[in-house]
Amino acid sequence: MTPSQRHTTLSPSHRVMAYCHDSVGIGHLRRTMSICERISGEYSDSSFLLATGTQYVPLFNQIPRVDYVKLPALEKEESGCYGSKFLNISLARIIRCRESMLMRAAEHLDPNILLVDKAPLGVCRELVPTLRWLRRHRPDTRIVFGMRDIEDSPEATIRQWDKDGVLKVLDECFDEIWIYGMAEVFNPLVEYHIPPKIGRKVRFMGYVTRGNPAAGPPVVPSPAQQSVLVTVGGGTDGEALLDAYLTEAAGTLSNRGIATTIVGGPDLPSQAASRLRRRAEQVAAVEWIDFEPCMRKRIAQADLIVSMGGYNTLCEIALQRKPVLVVPRIRPRLEQAIRAQRWSQLGGVFLLHPSDLTPTTLSRRVIGLLDGGPKAVPMRLDLHGLDRVTERFHEFCSKDNCHATPVCL
Repeated sequence: MTPSQRHTTLSPSHRVMAYCHDSVGIGHLRRTMSICERISGEYSDSSFLLATGTQYVPLFNQIPRVDYVKLPALEKEESGCYGSKFLNISLARIIRCRESMLMRAAEHLDPNILLVDKAPLGVCRELVPTLRWLRRHRPDTRIVFGMRDIEDSPEATIRQWDKDGVLKVLDECFDEIWIYGMAEVFNPLVEYHIPPKIGRKVRFMGYVTRGNPAAGPPVVPSPAQQSVLVTVGGGTDGEALLDAYLTEAAGTLSNRGIATTIVGGPDLPSQAASRLRRRAEQVAAVEWIDFEPCMRKRIAQADLIVSMGGYNTLCEIALQRKPVLVVPRIRPRLEQAIRAQRWSQLGGVFLLHPSDLTPTTLSRRVIGLLDGGPKAVPMRLDLHGLDRVTERFHEFCSKDNCHATPVCL
């Protein structure tokens, strides 16, 4: 059954709470808001409360019946530990504050569904009290963990999950686990040694994009000249790639009449952003944008994308069947590098390892792909993640679909 063929009214005042990991970048926020936008558009009686610490929610277009609780913001320090991003208070105090806000929000919203993105326990286990409260006092609430296909290398992920007790909480407190990917590309059940008892909760949803693969991306007029889009996601660690591109590739392409659009990202450190923006302004045919809420139109206009290979960016590029040169991050985790390598085996990604990144190697790869590379990449990925998420919401919310959940002790 397609979304347009089914009845689109849920039970009255159907409420969804979505917890969104928020310390680095905007990828988790984009994916969560894509889900909220699709469900809100499908079901007129749904309401969403997004709980997140990111300050970037207002940068996106307002979605009907979606509101948010702004938690005090966190950031990851150079040591890899979390700390307060803005407030001059200890990590312990800010986590207690966030934990209390999450608990009160869940208690008063009384959600029918809790969707947890990326971190099943929340940052520093801040969500665990809420999960256990819901299990004891709201046993009919469906609790879902939604994870991108790859978290980190198997060794690092298994070690971290064992340390944090992730599998125990997934077993006791979650009804389903939605993997936004394909088992044929990367299977967390195998790679991360997820035991069968928990594996029975897993559903592979396919990759989540903002568009509809069946309908295709919107038709956007292409510029008369060739163009390259350079994007580093949120921008937190994108300085090296942007610096290398501006050092040689931008000028070389400009001399050949090829335009460049650079999206720096809202989390690009301010001093680096100012310096790189000034450099970009000195090169003809280079446009600098600090933030682009709708990357679809930018991708649609580009002949080639240069990217660090974040989940959302690659999914959108795959939807539009555009060639992409990926220079993935390899610290503090290998998630981007693993995905880029797996996707490159499918023929949809061209990979430049960051250890090989220099202004000259980057410029040569970009020019080579523009001159002789594919103009469209065959779509060999399941990009129907939003469709499956919508179908699952429909099953959850059917009036005759009752559910009881064991208490989490």
